[in-house]
Amino acid sequence: MLVAALFAWLVFTATASANALPVAGIYQVWASDSGATAAYVRGGQITLDWATIEPQRNTFNWSSLDSELKYYASIGKVATVQVNSTTKPAWLWNVVARCGTVQKQAVPQYWDPVYMTVQTELVAALAAHLKASPYTSTVALVRSAPNAIGTELTDLPSGYTCTATPSGHKVKTLWSKDVRSAYYYNVMNLYRQQMLPQIPVALRAQVWTQWPGHSPMTWLGAGGAMIMGTGSDIDPQPIRDAFDLFAYNQVRMGSTNAYWEPISYAGKKNLVSWNYWRILLELDKGVRSIAVYGNVLSQGQTNPEFRAAFDFANAYAGHQWDPAGSPGAWVALRQGTGRMAGNFTWFMTQLNPSTTSVPVDSNAGASMIGPATQRFGRYARKITGGTTTNTMSFALDPTFRTDLASALTTLRVTYLDTGTGSFNVSWGTGPGQTVTITETNTGSWQTTQIPVAGIDYTGGLAGGADITVSELGSDSTDFQMVEVAVAGR
Repeated sequence: MLVAALFAWLVFTATASANALPVAGIYQVWASDSGATAAYVRGGQITLDWATIEPQRNTFNWSSLDSELKYYASIGKVATVQVNSTTKPAWLWNVVARCGTVQKQAVPQYWDPVYMTVQTELVAALAAHLKASPYTSTVALVRSAPNAIGTELTDLPSGYTCTATPSGHKVKTLWSKDVRSAYYYNVMNLYRQQMLPQIPVALRAQVWTQWPGHSPMTWLGAGGAMIMGTGSDIDPQPIRDAFDLFAYNQVRMGSTNAYWEPISYAGKKNLVSWNYWRILLELDKGVRSIAVYGNVLSQGQTNPEFRAAFDFANAYAGHQWDPAGSPGAWVALRQGTGRMAGNFTWFMTQLNPSTTSVPVDSNAGASMIGPATQRFGRYARKITGGTTTNTMSFALDPTFRTDLASALTTLRVTYLDTGTGSFNVSWGTGPGQTVTITETNTGSWQTTQIPVAGIDYTGGLAGGADITVSELGSDSTDFQMVEVAVAGR
């Protein structure tokens, strides 16, 4: 009965009003605000602690929020806004029962309807303040949080007990996964209803993936909420890649936008390639706003490999449905595992990858392909002359190709330069439409750049391909990316 009551607590209506999209590209999280001044950072993060901003029930202190919004406006950047609750306000335990601790964080009886009332007061007050702020346009989005156990957690262990409030209040209903999902559903809808359409809001992907069929897809799309996720990882994640696939289907192949944060970098091997390939994953999903921890983001100031990854993200993010405005098209060559296995793509596909090339893997960065100082070699695909896997073929999205009619492009092919073999890059069958690249055994990743008139991509190569890369002789070459970059975009 309580689950039904929790669902009935809010009226679920989709908003049709349009709301501004956040700036696309790289966002800094968990670092000093000053890090957001870097030229390659599009936005920062404002975190608020519930116990600080609501020291007494319905008495709010927004001074820190106002100060940070003013700062970001002064540097010409936007910021995400989030309310965390690592510590709960002391007054909360006078109105809601306490059910022990989980991971050293106090557990309120959050399935009590009183707790939903308290959350409504908090989120409604935040929304009202942001809408009235002179810095509303500085808010990139509000990052939703369940704020049940700490900020992120919702599950209780078996054997928990709840201590009533001083007045003796607690609900009799026991915690269950259905109770958890009902709360999650309601709190996400609360953020949606309170923020939109004036303030962009990002809702957790879990609200759709953990209880399929119960959360309306009408919450998403034009004028609706964005999707958000945390714990993004280019290395195998058999649980979290369900969120990645959901984003791919609803963002890249759908009509909504997304904001995503990375998993902890602790224990990651070869961080320079992990960062780069994780960014390629986000772009493949269609993520508009890509968060990076400040301690990694700052490396873009001194390490050109990190900077190049951030610049690539800033160039392409937000153009997932925009072939006419996209700065280019590309295929990042890999196999990988799990729900996101296969190449990452952007208005270009590799034809028959599994039968025309051989995937190469670094074992999550443990055995890098090529120099460990370069960002490319976490994944690759190999072709070998004189075999059935000697040629890779690539086809451009037809709309992207049509929009190239009067454009100039640069055809870029990134390869590992080992040995002294050669390969051909072709974009047509006419004179001058094939270039031979001879390797010089530098042992490093190289990118060849070939000027090509956009009108020359016709899909006239074998199998309807626009581009082919063919190994000559009997040598082998590893390739990481094929990109068509459009001048002036």
